[in-house]
Amino acid sequence: ERVDPEAAANPDLHLNRATLLQYLERFQVALEGLSRAAELAPGWEEPRKRHGHLMDFLGRLCALLANRGKLRGKRRRGLAGPVPLPLLGPLGGAGGPRPSPLSALRPGP
Repeated sequence: ERVDPEAAANPDLHLNRATLLQYLERFQVALEGLSRAAELAPGWEEPRKRHGHLMDFLGRLCALLANRGKLRGKRRRGLAGPVPLPLLGPLGGAGGPRPSPLSALRPGP
């Protein structure tokens, strides 16, 4: 953009930058970039679609953060319960470590 001022009017540039910023979790700037790409190319649906997806993601993220620790009984027990041995992979096999309740854990190696 600094080298070629005409590049500032390229919607692909703004879309690609917004995608990168989204991966860097700089969501506000990513939304601005998607809006700018949509302004520059009104007939191009991709920036609007990605803007909508990002807004949905951020809405779900905010809801999860607002409800942390407010899970219902069955879901909370499912998350806090023991891990099935097959999910432990090599750690759950014969001779491997076994899961212990938190109350049984002691400092050490």
